[in-house]
Amino acid sequence: MRTRNVTLLMLVLGLLYTVMLAHAQNAPEASEKGKEVYEQSCAHCHGTEGRGDGSAAENLLPKPRDFTRGLYKIRSTESGQLPMDQDLFDIITIGMPGSSMPGWETSLSTDDRWEVVAYIKTFYDGFKESETPPRQINLEGKISYSEQSVETGKGLYVELGCVECHGNVGRGDGTSAPTLTDEWGFQTWPANLTQSWTFRGGGDTEAIFKRFIGGIAGSPMPAFEGDSFLHFGLTVAESKRLSELENKDEMTEAEEAESEKFYEKMDAAVDLALNRVEGIELTATEQQTYDDAMKVVYEKSWHLANYVKSLAPEKRPESAIGNNVLRSQYLQGGLPSMDDAAWETLQSKHFPLVGQIVIEPRQFNPTIDSVNVKSFYNDTEVAFLFTWDDRTHTTGDETDETTGQPLEDALAIQFPVKVPQGPTAPKPYFLWGGRLPVYLWHWKASAPEQVTEVTAKGVSNAEVQEAQGELQTQSVYTDGQYKLWVKRALKTEDKKDLQLEPGVFVPIAFSAWDGANGDVDTKRVMSSWYTFVLEPVPSSRRFVYPPLIAILSLGLLFGLRAVVQRRNA
Repeated sequence: MRTRNVTLLMLVLGLLYTVMLAHAQNAPEASEKGKEVYEQSCAHCHGTEGRGDGSAAENLLPKPRDFTRGLYKIRSTESGQLPMDQDLFDIITIGMPGSSMPGWETSLSTDDRWEVVAYIKTFYDGFKESETPPRQINLEGKISYSEQSVETGKGLYVELGCVECHGNVGRGDGTSAPTLTDEWGFQTWPANLTQSWTFRGGGDTEAIFKRFIGGIAGSPMPAFEGDSFLHFGLTVAESKRLSELENKDEMTEAEEAESEKFYEKMDAAVDLALNRVEGIELTATEQQTYDDAMKVVYEKSWHLANYVKSLAPEKRPESAIGNNVLRSQYLQGGLPSMDDAAWETLQSKHFPLVGQIVIEPRQFNPTIDSVNVKSFYNDTEVAFLFTWDDRTHTTGDETDETTGQPLEDALAIQFPVKVPQGPTAPKPYFLWGGRLPVYLWHWKASAPEQVTEVTAKGVSNAEVQEAQGELQTQSVYTDGQYKLWVKRALKTEDKKDLQLEPGVFVPIAFSAWDGANGDVDTKRVMSSWYTFVLEPVPSSRRFVYPPLIAILSLGLLFGLRAVVQRRNA
């Protein structure tokens, strides 16, 4: 009887699990509820008819998805296939990092999100016309992450032309990057592969692999299929042999016949791949031939995914707040130059940046998302090393049509003129001061070895200081990243300058301009106030006080003992 009850309970739980799984995989039928939720939460960007032309679309980049085209970037399905319902649900739930698409997990219930999936599918007839479920990407045969796999993937990164868009080290600064457009003719930028937290489909190796096999529909990112790989359709050994034959100055008749067989095999594999994309059903033999050809593609794609994974840190850097504030470390003697190995001993502090949307002109589509900082100081000077990613090197050769000002890359580091006394003391307005003034170091790409000292009492009330201090500056732009080194005296004679001393917490903030993105004047990215401090020099007195206290305590103990003994006597 007991066994029967357990068996019955297992059957019930299994049935419940099956029902839950089915609900997690398939959207309900479209309903008025889905339309209502969509129009309230989604139509502002995607438009009431799903064409990506909502009232907010004009200010967004990348543009909102046009659902009527049936092109979905993030899918678990192969190239040319529609997404699974679960794919759409996941994007609605977690959003699209690096874009204006937020996650709706906390704003919409699970049922409401599924209702939206069902309603979105009504915008494209292909969902109704499809008689078979989309082909999902096969994740079997995954190659584990290893140094050898990463090294293999690194070679493929160059061989497959990834470097042309994503750049030498993956910062999205390739030679083709500024010319890329999407299916709708809008400019689009390749992903910065060193920032996996901005990957819209996820930053693990499985997610990266899916982007290779399925491509990113509507974007310049192709799927790996057919002729994507050299010698598609051949085994590794056959590919190696064909390369040997192709490198020969002259082949024998037998070698020519051998190479001809290789070419025929490749052509057949490419034809099968094209037929599959066009929806032509393959025979069992043809499907096996195609699967054999794709084994090599899948293997190489896993290696490449492991390499891309290696380009980014495991986690997104924590913001420089709380115990993680920027602490300038004390050094005896001279401070290190920009390329000195001493900088490698410090961990960068991460300062996030966002588009300035308070004052016109605003920046709704920022391309620089952070600046990282390290600092050393000695008895008389302080040195900072600032780094930030920028896909383009823009030095002011072009001007903004509206303002006539040069479009160039720039960085401003902001401090209060007078350091607030205590954490509750008022700070200047974070956007370049106001009633309380700010002191700024302003660097521009057109003058890479110069930092200008500026005093500001508002974003439109900034003046270059008449007396410029002796700031030493050096900068370099390499592989999509700027490095800026600045050194200055701790104390100056100018009352408008910031005066520094160890142990005092100083507010610090940043503004950055990407000229290629149209940044000029108030159209920029920026931060609010953060904090840095000259870490106090550890005093040698800490080695003296403990033994001194111990001796005094011991003396006091003996004194008390003597008093007690005399009293008892």
